[in-house]
Order: sequence, then structure tokens, then C-alpha cells
Amino acid sequence: MKLQMSLPERPGMLHALPLLDLIALVLIFPLLGPSFVPLAGVEVKLPENDFRMQRFLNPIVVTVTAGQEPQIWVGKTKVRRDMLLDYVAKEAESWKSGGAPVVHMKVDRAVPDSFGEDLSYELLRAGYRCWWVAKMRGGD
Repeated sequence: MKLQMSLPERPGMLHALPLLDLIALVLIFPLLGPSFVPLAGVEVKLPENDFRMQRFLNPIVVTVTAGQEPQIWVGKTKVRRDMLLDYVAKEAESWKSGGAPVVHMKVDRAVPDSFGEDLSYELLRAGYRCWWVAKMRGGD
């Protein structure tokens, strides 16, 4: 019994499928890439702790970077300390999750604790829920 090939000699688009997969990947990665970028545009070295933080939808991110004079960022905008509450209030206008708006404080390890605490108390007095962000101990 002789076996016959069921495919035509020139299968047409069959050889083009890997090329279509490659084109799909080239289009998908640039579209999804920005979603993997950190929320705040500033990189800091976070302190470590053993506790897992509660997740909130679209929190206001306040980042404090180390240096001679610590710099304060609300989202990706650098702000002066005396303007912090104004910028946070502007971000809080879009808060829809109920209750007082949540502020995630990302304070660099090298920033003195008293500086971060002062900012936290200022935000708490203004009526915001303030959460300090840290990385899990033993994580990267």
C-alpha cells in the first residue's frame, strides 16, 4: 500500500504562520510594556518588613528620595514640601473607592525616619489614610 501525501505541494499560507506570530509579538510587547513600569517614575530602595500590605485600587503614590535635601514626588511630579497637600488633593479628586483617599508613602531607606513621619502626620491631619510601602524581607 502506497501512502499518499494529503497536503498540496505548495501549502500556501502554512509557512507564513510563524511570521504572523512574530508580528503579533512585536505589536503586543510595546502595547503592554508601559503597564510593567512602576507607578511612580522614581526608583527608591525600600525598607524591608515581614508584613503584606492591603491592596487599594489607584492609590496616591508619594515618593521621597534620598539626598542632601530629600525630594518629594507625587506620582511622577516633583513637588515642594509646602505644596504637597495641594498636589495630593488634586490627585484625590479622582478617588472613587470610597472612604478617605489612600496615600502610599514610598520612602527611601536613606531618608531619615523623622522626615517621612512628619510627612505622614501632615497627610493624616489632612484626612488621608497613609500607608508606608516596604518590600517583603528576603524578596528582591
